[in-house]
Amino acid sequence: MPRFKATTSEGEVYRKPQKEKRIRFKRKYILYAFVSWIVANVLVFLAREYISNYFFSAQLPQLQVENYKRILIFAPHCDDETLSSAGVIQKALLGGSKVKVVVMTNGDGFTRAAGQNFGKIRLSPDDYIRFGYLRQNETIHALEDLGLRREDIIFLGYPDRGLRFLWEKYFDSKVSYFSPLTRTFKSPYSNSYQRGVEYKGINVVKNIQSIIKSFEPDLIIYPYSRDQHPDHWATSAFVKFSILTLNYKCEEWQYLVHRGDWPTPFGKHPQMYLVPPFKLAFTDTKWYQVPLDDYMIERKSNSISDYHSQMKVMRGFLEAFVRQNELFAKIDSKNAKKYEGDNLFSDKYLVSKEPTHDIWSLIFEKGADIESIFAAHDSKNIYIGIKMVGSAKKLISYYLHIRAFENYKYLGRMYVLVSGSKMNVIKTMTSPAFSAQNAKMRRKKNQIEIIFPKKDLQNPNMLYLSVRTEFLGRQLDRSAWKVIELK
Repeated sequence: MPRFKATTSEGEVYRKPQKEKRIRFKRKYILYAFVSWIVANVLVFLAREYISNYFFSAQLPQLQVENYKRILIFAPHCDDETLSSAGVIQKALLGGSKVKVVVMTNGDGFTRAAGQNFGKIRLSPDDYIRFGYLRQNETIHALEDLGLRREDIIFLGYPDRGLRFLWEKYFDSKVSYFSPLTRTFKSPYSNSYQRGVEYKGINVVKNIQSIIKSFEPDLIIYPYSRDQHPDHWATSAFVKFSILTLNYKCEEWQYLVHRGDWPTPFGKHPQMYLVPPFKLAFTDTKWYQVPLDDYMIERKSNSISDYHSQMKVMRGFLEAFVRQNELFAKIDSKNAKKYEGDNLFSDKYLVSKEPTHDIWSLIFEKGADIESIFAAHDSKNIYIGIKMVGSAKKLISYYLHIRAFENYKYLGRMYVLVSGSKMNVIKTMTSPAFSAQNAKMRRKKNQIEIIFPKKDLQNPNMLYLSVRTEFLGRQLDRSAWKVIELK
Protein backbone atom coordinates (compact mmCIF):
# COMPACT_ATOMS: atom_id res chain seq x y z
CA MET A 1 0.00 0.00 0.00
CA PRO A 2 1.46 3.43 -0.92
CA ARG A 3 2.41 5.77 1.89
CA PHE A 4 2.16 9.56 2.15
CA LYS A 5 5.46 11.47 2.18
CA ALA A 6 5.95 14.67 4.14
CA THR A 7 9.01 16.94 4.46
CA THR A 8 10.18 18.26 7.83
CA SER A 9 13.31 19.90 9.15
CA GLU A 10 14.67 16.41 9.88
CA GLY A 11 14.12 15.20 6.36
CA GLU A 12 11.44 13.09 4.67
CA VAL A 13 9.04 11.12 6.91
CA TYR A 14 6.65 8.47 5.63
CA ARG A 15 3.24 8.33 7.26
CA LYS A 16 0.75 5.47 7.08
CA PRO A 17 -2.64 6.35 5.60
CA GLN A 18 -5.66 6.16 7.91
CA LYS A 19 -7.02 3.04 6.14
CA GLU A 20 -3.88 1.02 6.92
CA LYS A 21 -3.99 2.17 10.54
CA ARG A 22 -7.60 1.05 10.86
CA ILE A 23 -6.81 -2.38 9.41
CA ARG A 24 -3.95 -2.91 11.86
CA PHE A 25 -6.12 -1.74 14.75
CA LYS A 26 -8.85 -4.22 13.77
CA ARG A 27 -6.35 -7.07 13.59
CA LYS A 28 -5.02 -6.24 17.05
CA TYR A 29 -8.57 -5.90 18.37
CA ILE A 30 -9.55 -9.34 16.98
CA LEU A 31 -6.39 -10.93 18.41
CA TYR A 32 -6.94 -9.34 21.84
CA ALA A 33 -10.61 -10.35 21.80
CA PHE A 34 -9.74 -13.95 20.91
CA VAL A 35 -7.08 -14.18 23.65
CA SER A 36 -9.50 -12.61 26.14
CA TRP A 37 -12.18 -15.14 25.14
CA ILE A 38 -9.79 -18.04 25.76
CA VAL A 39 -8.65 -16.64 29.13
CA ALA A 40 -12.26 -15.98 30.18
CA ASN A 41 -13.30 -19.53 29.27
CA VAL A 42 -10.38 -21.01 31.19
CA LEU A 43 -11.25 -18.92 34.25
CA VAL A 44 -14.92 -19.89 34.00
CA PHE A 45 -13.92 -23.54 33.68
CA LEU A 46 -11.67 -23.42 36.75
CA ALA A 47 -14.23 -21.48 38.81
CA ARG A 48 -16.97 -23.91 37.82
CA GLU A 49 -14.85 -26.94 38.72
CA TYR A 50 -13.85 -25.48 42.11
CA ILE A 51 -17.43 -24.53 42.96
CA SER A 52 -18.74 -27.92 41.85
CA ASN A 53 -16.08 -29.62 44.01
CA TYR A 54 -17.66 -28.25 47.16
CA PHE A 55 -21.25 -28.41 45.95
CA PHE A 56 -21.25 -31.99 44.64
CA SER A 57 -19.11 -33.38 47.47
CA ALA A 58 -21.99 -32.66 49.83
CA GLN A 59 -24.58 -34.14 47.46
CA LEU A 60 -22.93 -37.46 46.57
CA PRO A 61 -24.51 -40.45 48.36
CA GLN A 62 -22.13 -42.97 49.90
CA LEU A 63 -21.53 -46.56 48.82
CA GLN A 64 -20.88 -49.27 51.39
CA VAL A 65 -17.95 -51.48 50.43
CA GLU A 66 -18.60 -53.67 53.48
CA ASN A 67 -21.79 -55.02 51.85
CA TYR A 68 -19.79 -57.03 49.29
CA LYS A 69 -17.71 -60.15 49.93
CA ARG A 70 -16.12 -60.81 46.53
CA ILE A 71 -15.00 -57.78 44.53
CA LEU A 72 -13.60 -57.96 40.99
CA ILE A 73 -11.83 -54.87 39.61
CA PHE A 74 -10.92 -54.37 35.93
CA ALA A 75 -8.16 -51.93 34.93
CA PRO A 76 -7.27 -51.04 31.32
CA HIS A 77 -3.64 -50.28 32.30
CA CYS A 78 -1.27 -50.79 35.20
CA ASP A 79 -2.18 -47.99 37.71
CA ASP A 80 -5.89 -47.50 36.89
CA GLU A 81 -6.93 -49.92 39.64
CA THR A 82 -4.99 -47.90 42.23
CA LEU A 83 -6.10 -44.48 40.99
CA SER A 84 -9.75 -45.50 41.04
CA SER A 85 -10.11 -48.06 43.82
CA ALA A 86 -7.18 -48.11 46.26
CA GLY A 87 -9.54 -47.06 49.06
CA VAL A 88 -12.11 -49.68 48.09
CA ILE A 89 -9.42 -52.37 48.16
CA GLN A 90 -8.30 -51.30 51.63
CA LYS A 91 -11.84 -51.22 53.01
CA ALA A 92 -12.73 -54.57 51.49
CA LEU A 93 -9.65 -56.35 52.81
CA LEU A 94 -10.12 -54.75 56.23
CA GLY A 95 -13.65 -56.18 56.32
CA GLY A 96 -12.50 -59.67 55.33
CA SER A 97 -13.75 -59.52 51.73
CA LYS A 98 -11.87 -61.07 48.80
CA VAL A 99 -10.58 -58.83 46.00
CA LYS A 100 -9.17 -59.68 42.57
CA VAL A 101 -7.70 -57.21 40.09
CA VAL A 102 -7.66 -57.89 36.34
CA VAL A 103 -5.32 -55.73 34.22
CA MET A 104 -6.36 -55.74 30.57
CA THR A 105 -3.11 -54.42 29.05
CA ASN A 106 0.37 -53.97 30.48
CA GLY A 107 0.49 -50.30 29.50
CA ASP A 108 3.44 -51.01 27.24
CA GLY A 109 2.31 -48.52 24.58
CA PHE A 110 3.11 -45.35 26.53
CA THR A 111 5.98 -44.33 24.26
CA ARG A 112 6.94 -41.14 26.09
CA ALA A 113 7.19 -42.89 29.47
CA ALA A 114 9.06 -45.86 28.01
CA GLY A 115 11.52 -43.61 26.21
CA GLN A 116 12.17 -41.54 29.31
CA ASN A 117 12.64 -44.62 31.51
CA PHE A 118 15.07 -46.28 29.12
CA GLY A 119 16.75 -43.07 27.90
CA LYS A 120 15.91 -43.80 24.28
CA ILE A 121 14.26 -41.92 21.44
CA ARG A 122 13.74 -44.94 19.22
CA LEU A 123 12.27 -47.98 20.92
CA SER A 124 12.34 -51.56 19.67
CA PRO A 125 9.53 -54.10 20.16
CA ASP A 126 11.65 -55.72 22.90
CA ASP A 127 11.84 -52.34 24.66
CA TYR A 128 8.06 -52.06 24.72
CA ILE A 129 7.74 -55.59 26.10
CA ARG A 130 10.39 -54.87 28.72
CA PHE A 131 8.45 -51.75 29.67
CA GLY A 132 5.31 -53.87 30.01
CA TYR A 133 7.02 -56.15 32.52
CA LEU A 134 8.31 -53.09 34.39
CA ARG A 135 4.78 -51.73 34.70
CA GLN A 136 3.51 -55.13 35.87
CA ASN A 137 6.03 -55.06 38.70
CA GLU A 138 4.92 -51.56 39.66
CA THR A 139 1.32 -52.76 39.87
CA ILE A 140 2.31 -55.77 41.98
CA HIS A 141 4.25 -53.58 44.43
CA ALA A 142 1.47 -50.97 44.63
CA LEU A 143 -1.26 -53.53 45.27
CA GLU A 144 0.84 -55.50 47.76
CA ASP A 145 1.31 -52.22 49.65
CA LEU A 146 -2.49 -52.07 49.86
CA GLY A 147 -2.62 -55.61 51.22
CA LEU A 148 -3.48 -57.59 48.08
CA ARG A 149 -1.73 -60.90 47.38
CA ARG A 150 0.19 -61.55 44.14
CA GLU A 151 -2.10 -64.47 43.23
CA ASP A 152 -5.07 -62.08 43.22
CA ILE A 153 -3.59 -59.98 40.40
CA ILE A 154 -4.30 -61.16 36.84
CA PHE A 155 -2.60 -59.79 33.70
CA LEU A 156 -4.47 -60.53 30.46
CA GLY A 157 -1.70 -59.19 28.18
CA TYR A 158 -3.79 -57.53 25.46
CA PRO A 159 -2.32 -54.68 23.36
CA ASP A 160 -2.07 -51.22 24.89
CA ARG A 161 -3.83 -48.65 22.66
CA GLY A 162 -5.48 -51.55 20.85
CA LEU A 163 -8.57 -52.47 22.89
CA ARG A 164 -10.81 -50.23 20.81
CA PHE A 165 -9.80 -52.12 17.68
CA LEU A 166 -10.40 -55.48 19.36
CA TRP A 167 -13.89 -54.30 20.31
CA GLU A 168 -14.80 -52.85 16.92
CA LYS A 169 -12.81 -54.23 13.98
CA TYR A 170 -11.22 -57.42 15.32
CA PHE A 171 -13.99 -58.66 17.60
CA ASP A 172 -14.82 -61.86 15.71
CA SER A 173 -12.66 -61.47 12.62
CA LYS A 174 -10.63 -64.28 11.07
CA VAL A 175 -7.38 -62.34 11.42
CA SER A 176 -5.90 -61.03 14.67
CA TYR A 177 -5.02 -57.45 15.49
CA PHE A 178 -1.35 -56.57 14.94
CA SER A 179 0.25 -54.41 17.61
CA PRO A 180 2.48 -51.84 15.86
CA LEU A 181 4.58 -51.42 19.02
CA THR A 182 5.32 -54.97 20.18
CA ARG A 183 5.06 -56.17 16.54
CA THR A 184 2.98 -59.23 17.32
CA PHE A 185 -0.48 -60.71 16.73
CA LYS A 186 -0.61 -62.32 20.18
CA SER A 187 0.45 -61.68 23.75
CA PRO A 188 4.25 -61.86 24.07
CA TYR A 189 4.09 -62.05 27.87
CA SER A 190 4.86 -65.31 29.66
CA ASN A 191 2.55 -64.51 32.59
CA SER A 192 -0.62 -63.66 30.64
CA TYR A 193 -3.84 -65.26 31.90
CA GLN A 194 -3.99 -67.21 28.61
CA ARG A 195 -0.45 -67.54 27.40
CA GLY A 196 0.01 -66.62 23.73
CA VAL A 197 -3.61 -65.46 23.39
CA GLU A 198 -4.39 -64.03 19.94
CA TYR A 199 -5.46 -60.40 19.75
CA LYS A 200 -9.17 -60.86 19.04
CA GLY A 201 -12.10 -59.33 20.86
CA ILE A 202 -13.86 -62.64 21.30
CA ASN A 203 -10.82 -63.92 23.25
CA VAL A 204 -11.07 -60.93 25.59
CA VAL A 205 -14.71 -61.85 26.26
CA LYS A 206 -13.82 -65.50 26.91
CA ASN A 207 -11.11 -64.50 29.40
CA ILE A 208 -13.42 -62.11 31.25
CA GLN A 209 -16.22 -64.65 31.35
CA SER A 210 -13.87 -67.34 32.66
CA ILE A 211 -12.67 -65.08 35.48
CA ILE A 212 -16.21 -64.04 36.43
CA LYS A 213 -17.46 -67.63 36.51
CA SER A 214 -14.54 -68.88 38.59
CA PHE A 215 -14.43 -65.98 41.09
CA GLU A 216 -18.21 -65.38 41.30
CA PRO A 217 -18.04 -61.71 42.40
CA ASP A 218 -20.97 -59.87 43.96
CA LEU A 219 -19.45 -56.53 42.90
CA ILE A 220 -17.67 -55.77 39.61
CA ILE A 221 -15.83 -52.45 39.24
CA TYR A 222 -14.77 -51.33 35.77
CA PRO A 223 -14.18 -48.11 33.75
CA TYR A 224 -16.88 -45.55 33.07
CA SER A 225 -18.48 -45.91 29.65
CA ARG A 226 -17.97 -42.19 28.89
CA ASP A 227 -14.26 -42.19 29.70
CA GLN A 228 -12.49 -40.50 26.77
CA HIS A 229 -9.52 -42.89 26.61
CA PRO A 230 -10.24 -45.59 23.96
CA ASP A 231 -8.76 -48.38 26.11
CA HIS A 232 -10.98 -47.34 29.00
CA TRP A 233 -14.33 -47.16 27.23
CA ALA A 234 -13.46 -50.34 25.31
CA THR A 235 -12.73 -52.12 28.60
CA SER A 236 -16.09 -50.91 29.86
CA ALA A 237 -17.79 -52.28 26.75
CA PHE A 238 -16.01 -55.63 27.00
CA VAL A 239 -16.88 -56.12 30.67
CA LYS A 240 -20.52 -55.11 30.24
CA PHE A 241 -20.86 -57.32 27.14
CA SER A 242 -19.41 -60.26 29.07
CA ILE A 243 -21.83 -59.69 31.95
CA LEU A 244 -24.75 -59.56 29.50
CA THR A 245 -23.82 -62.71 27.62
CA LEU A 246 -23.39 -64.59 30.90
CA ASN A 247 -26.66 -63.12 32.19
CA TYR A 248 -24.66 -62.60 35.37
CA LYS A 249 -26.36 -60.76 38.24
CA CYS A 250 -24.23 -58.60 40.52
CA GLU A 251 -23.67 -54.98 41.55
CA GLU A 252 -21.74 -52.86 39.03
CA TRP A 253 -19.72 -49.71 39.74
CA GLN A 254 -17.92 -47.68 37.08
CA TYR A 255 -15.00 -45.31 37.62
CA LEU A 256 -13.70 -42.33 35.64
CA VAL A 257 -10.02 -41.63 34.94
CA HIS A 258 -9.74 -39.67 31.67
CA ARG A 259 -12.02 -36.75 30.86
CA GLY A 260 -10.33 -33.58 29.59
CA ASP A 261 -8.53 -31.76 32.41
CA TRP A 262 -10.31 -33.75 35.11
CA PRO A 263 -9.61 -34.10 38.03
CA THR A 264 -9.26 -30.37 38.60
CA PRO A 265 -6.80 -29.18 39.79
CA PHE A 266 -3.86 -31.44 39.06
CA GLY A 267 -1.47 -32.14 41.89
CA LYS A 268 -1.81 -33.52 45.39
CA HIS A 269 -4.82 -31.99 47.19
CA PRO A 270 -5.89 -34.51 49.85
CA GLN A 271 -8.27 -32.00 51.43
CA MET A 272 -10.37 -31.82 48.25
CA TYR A 273 -12.96 -34.26 46.87
CA LEU A 274 -13.31 -36.18 43.63
CA VAL A 275 -16.54 -35.00 42.03
CA PRO A 276 -17.91 -35.64 38.52
CA PRO A 277 -16.89 -33.22 35.77
CA PHE A 278 -19.50 -30.49 35.47
CA LYS A 279 -20.72 -31.65 32.06
CA LEU A 280 -21.18 -35.24 33.24
CA ALA A 281 -23.04 -34.29 36.39
CA PHE A 282 -26.25 -33.62 34.47
CA THR A 283 -26.46 -36.72 32.28
CA ASP A 284 -28.31 -39.96 33.02
CA THR A 285 -25.46 -41.15 35.24
CA LYS A 286 -25.95 -41.58 38.99
CA TRP A 287 -22.82 -40.62 40.92
CA TYR A 288 -21.68 -41.97 44.29
CA GLN A 289 -18.66 -41.77 46.56
CA VAL A 290 -16.65 -43.97 48.92
CA PRO A 291 -15.18 -41.77 51.69
CA LEU A 292 -11.63 -42.45 52.89
CA ASP A 293 -9.99 -41.74 56.23
CA ASP A 294 -6.57 -40.11 56.56
CA TYR A 295 -4.74 -43.43 56.93
CA MET A 296 -6.31 -44.81 53.73
CA ILE A 297 -5.51 -41.61 51.85
CA GLU A 298 -1.87 -41.85 52.92
CA ARG A 299 -1.62 -45.51 51.86
CA LYS A 300 -3.21 -44.69 48.51
CA SER A 301 -0.70 -41.89 48.01
CA ASN A 302 2.19 -44.25 48.79
CA SER A 303 0.85 -46.87 46.37
CA ILE A 304 0.53 -44.32 43.58
CA SER A 305 4.18 -43.40 44.21
CA ASP A 306 5.12 -47.02 43.39
CA TYR A 307 4.37 -46.30 39.72
CA HIS A 308 7.79 -44.75 39.16
CA SER A 309 7.63 -44.90 35.37
CA GLN A 310 4.40 -42.90 35.36
CA MET A 311 5.34 -40.45 38.09
CA LYS A 312 8.24 -39.28 35.93
CA VAL A 313 5.94 -38.04 33.17
CA MET A 314 2.51 -37.38 34.78
CA ARG A 315 2.95 -36.90 38.52
CA GLY A 316 0.40 -34.09 38.77
CA PHE A 317 -2.30 -36.15 37.09
CA LEU A 318 -1.73 -39.25 39.23
CA GLU A 319 -1.59 -37.31 42.49
CA ALA A 320 -4.88 -35.58 41.64
CA PHE A 321 -6.62 -38.85 42.61
CA VAL A 322 -5.38 -38.54 46.21
CA ARG A 323 -8.56 -37.02 47.62
CA GLN A 324 -11.02 -37.42 50.47
CA ASN A 325 -13.04 -39.96 48.51
CA GLU A 326 -13.24 -42.22 45.48
CA LEU A 327 -15.85 -41.57 42.81
CA PHE A 328 -18.10 -44.16 41.16
CA ALA A 329 -20.98 -44.18 38.72
CA LYS A 330 -23.98 -46.35 38.03
CA ILE A 331 -25.71 -46.48 34.65
CA ASP A 332 -28.97 -48.39 34.40
CA SER A 333 -30.25 -50.11 31.28
CA LYS A 334 -33.19 -48.41 29.58
CA ASN A 335 -36.50 -49.81 28.37
CA ALA A 336 -37.52 -48.80 24.85
CA LYS A 337 -41.21 -48.03 24.99
CA LYS A 338 -43.83 -49.12 22.49
CA TYR A 339 -43.94 -46.73 19.56
CA GLU A 340 -47.27 -44.97 19.24
CA GLY A 341 -46.69 -43.34 15.87
CA ASP A 342 -45.96 -39.91 17.35
CA ASN A 343 -42.74 -37.90 17.60
CA LEU A 344 -39.82 -40.29 18.20
CA PHE A 345 -37.76 -37.41 19.62
CA SER A 346 -40.08 -36.75 22.54
CA ASP A 347 -38.84 -37.30 26.08
CA LYS A 348 -40.82 -40.49 26.62
CA TYR A 349 -38.59 -42.30 24.07
CA LEU A 350 -35.32 -40.88 25.47
CA VAL A 351 -32.82 -43.63 26.37
CA SER A 352 -29.51 -41.74 26.63
CA LYS A 353 -28.72 -38.12 27.46
CA GLU A 354 -25.17 -37.25 26.42
CA PRO A 355 -22.90 -34.41 27.61
CA THR A 356 -22.66 -31.54 25.11
CA HIS A 357 -20.06 -28.83 24.45
CA ASP A 358 -17.62 -30.97 26.46
CA ILE A 359 -14.88 -31.01 23.80
CA TRP A 360 -13.40 -27.81 22.38
CA SER A 361 -13.76 -28.89 18.74
CA LEU A 362 -17.50 -29.50 19.23
CA ILE A 363 -18.06 -25.86 20.16
CA PHE A 364 -17.39 -25.02 16.51
CA GLU A 365 -18.90 -28.17 14.94
CA LYS A 366 -22.25 -28.56 16.67
CA GLY A 367 -23.57 -30.89 13.99
CA ALA A 368 -21.21 -33.56 15.35
CA ASP A 369 -22.06 -33.01 19.02
CA ILE A 370 -24.37 -35.87 20.09
CA GLU A 371 -27.07 -34.59 22.44
CA SER A 372 -29.33 -37.59 23.01
CA ILE A 373 -30.45 -40.98 21.70
CA PHE A 374 -34.04 -42.20 21.44
CA ALA A 375 -35.42 -45.70 20.97
CA ALA A 376 -38.83 -47.31 20.55
CA HIS A 377 -40.31 -50.43 19.02
CA ASP A 378 -43.54 -52.06 17.93
CA SER A 379 -44.44 -55.55 16.74
CA LYS A 380 -42.53 -55.14 13.46
CA ASN A 381 -39.90 -52.42 13.75
CA ILE A 382 -37.19 -50.90 15.93
CA TYR A 383 -36.89 -47.10 15.84
CA ILE A 384 -33.59 -45.37 16.69
CA GLY A 385 -33.33 -41.57 16.90
CA ILE A 386 -30.08 -39.58 17.09
CA LYS A 387 -30.22 -35.90 18.02
CA MET A 388 -27.33 -33.47 17.66
CA VAL A 389 -26.85 -29.99 19.13
CA GLY A 390 -26.67 -28.42 15.66
CA SER A 391 -27.87 -29.39 12.21
CA ALA A 392 -26.53 -32.69 10.89
CA LYS A 393 -23.89 -31.91 8.24
CA LYS A 394 -23.33 -33.79 4.99
CA LEU A 395 -19.55 -33.85 5.50
CA ILE A 396 -19.89 -35.49 8.91
CA SER A 397 -20.19 -39.27 9.13
CA TYR A 398 -22.59 -40.73 11.70
CA TYR A 399 -21.98 -44.32 12.81
CA LEU A 400 -24.53 -46.41 14.66
CA HIS A 401 -23.03 -49.51 16.32
CA ILE A 402 -25.53 -52.20 17.29
CA ARG A 403 -25.09 -55.53 19.11
CA ALA A 404 -28.29 -57.55 19.37
CA PHE A 405 -29.44 -60.13 21.92
CA GLU A 406 -32.38 -62.45 22.39
CA ASN A 407 -32.86 -63.49 26.03
CA TYR A 408 -29.18 -62.63 26.64
CA LYS A 409 -28.06 -64.83 23.74
CA TYR A 410 -25.76 -62.81 21.49
CA LEU A 411 -27.11 -62.62 17.94
CA GLY A 412 -24.50 -60.46 16.21
CA ARG A 413 -23.44 -56.93 15.41
CA MET A 414 -23.88 -54.30 12.73
CA TYR A 415 -22.22 -50.96 11.89
CA VAL A 416 -24.42 -48.48 10.05
CA LEU A 417 -23.00 -45.38 8.38
CA VAL A 418 -25.11 -42.31 7.64
CA SER A 419 -23.35 -39.89 5.31
CA GLY A 420 -25.21 -37.18 3.46
CA SER A 421 -28.58 -38.54 2.39
CA LYS A 422 -27.39 -42.16 2.25
CA MET A 423 -27.26 -44.99 4.78
CA ASN A 424 -24.92 -47.93 4.32
CA VAL A 425 -24.16 -51.05 6.34
CA ILE A 426 -20.41 -51.04 6.88
CA LYS A 427 -20.09 -54.44 8.47
CA THR A 428 -22.20 -57.23 9.88
CA MET A 429 -20.60 -60.06 11.80
CA THR A 430 -23.36 -62.62 12.25
CA SER A 431 -24.33 -65.99 10.95
CA PRO A 432 -26.69 -65.55 9.22
CA ALA A 433 -25.83 -61.89 8.63
CA PHE A 434 -28.09 -59.06 9.65
CA SER A 435 -29.80 -57.27 6.81
CA ALA A 436 -30.41 -53.55 6.38
CA GLN A 437 -31.97 -53.70 2.90
CA ASN A 438 -35.39 -52.89 4.31
CA ALA A 439 -34.15 -50.30 6.80
CA LYS A 440 -35.20 -46.68 6.35
CA MET A 441 -33.46 -43.44 7.27
CA ARG A 442 -34.83 -39.91 7.64
CA ARG A 443 -32.85 -36.72 8.30
CA LYS A 444 -34.30 -33.44 9.51
CA LYS A 445 -32.08 -30.59 10.69
CA ASN A 446 -30.37 -31.95 13.83
CA GLN A 447 -32.20 -35.29 13.86
CA ILE A 448 -31.54 -38.68 12.26
CA GLU A 449 -34.16 -41.43 12.48
CA ILE A 450 -33.42 -45.03 11.49
CA ILE A 451 -36.05 -47.77 11.28
CA PHE A 452 -35.03 -51.46 11.30
CA PRO A 453 -37.47 -54.32 10.70
CA LYS A 454 -37.10 -56.66 13.68
CA LYS A 455 -36.91 -59.77 11.53
CA ASP A 456 -33.86 -58.37 9.71
CA LEU A 457 -32.05 -58.28 13.10
CA GLN A 458 -33.26 -61.79 14.03
CA ASN A 459 -35.98 -60.45 16.36
CA PRO A 460 -33.88 -59.21 19.29
CA ASN A 461 -35.34 -58.18 22.64
CA MET A 462 -32.24 -56.28 23.77
CA LEU A 463 -29.72 -53.99 22.07
CA TYR A 464 -26.29 -52.78 23.13
CA LEU A 465 -25.56 -49.69 21.07
CA SER A 466 -23.44 -46.57 20.66
CA VAL A 467 -23.20 -43.64 18.22
CA ARG A 468 -20.01 -42.06 16.86
CA THR A 469 -19.43 -38.98 14.69
CA GLU A 470 -16.41 -38.47 12.46
CA PHE A 471 -15.02 -35.89 10.06
CA LEU A 472 -12.52 -37.10 7.44
CA GLY A 473 -11.78 -40.17 9.55
CA ARG A 474 -11.21 -38.22 12.79
CA GLN A 475 -13.57 -38.96 15.66
CA LEU A 476 -15.40 -35.91 16.97
CA ASP A 477 -17.84 -37.36 19.47
CA ARG A 478 -18.96 -40.72 20.83
CA SER A 479 -21.89 -41.76 22.99
CA ALA A 480 -21.70 -44.25 25.82
CA TRP A 481 -22.48 -47.88 25.03
CA LYS A 482 -26.02 -48.36 26.30
CA VAL A 483 -28.19 -51.39 27.05
CA ILE A 484 -31.68 -50.96 25.54
CA GLU A 485 -34.33 -53.51 26.43
CA LEU A 486 -37.18 -54.02 23.98
CA LYS A 487 -40.07 -54.95 26.25
